[in-house]
Amino acid sequence: MSPAEVWQTVDFWAAIPWPVSRADAQRMAVERLGWAIEVEDGLGFLVNPAFSPPAVSMSGIDTVSSVRFRIADAVAGETQATRALLGDLFTMTVREGASRLGRPSLRRDRGHTDATWEMGQAEVTVTLSARSVAVRFLTPEGR
Repeated sequence: MSPAEVWQTVDFWAAIPWPVSRADAQRMAVERLGWAIEVEDGLGFLVNPAFSPPAVSMSGIDTVSSVRFRIADAVAGETQATRALLGDLFTMTVREGASRLGRPSLRRDRGHTDATWEMGQAEVTVTLSARSVAVRFLTPEGR
């Protein structure tokens, strides 16, 4: 995902009139983002088929409190090349976020680096780890 596409996806989640049920959020993501729903044991799980693994995680019982999605494939093994690739994607995504929302709050902890912005009643965090770069959108219900 390019940094611009990441932020278009964040803008999509931010524009939803929260609170929203998991089923409604999944339906909207399928319609607007081209994601898909896979059913396992009778439960629907949102996936982004562009990435491996494709899982998108949603938390919340009656309404969605957060959505977490990768912005690149997860790497199998950490190497100097994968560290550079993921680090560059993280840096460019943070720069794009800073141009839109201002300077983020940065936190480094146990092999992860987080850049977090307040978005009105929501919050978005871009996380760099040794194996992936992911975004977590915290809905107003999750705050």
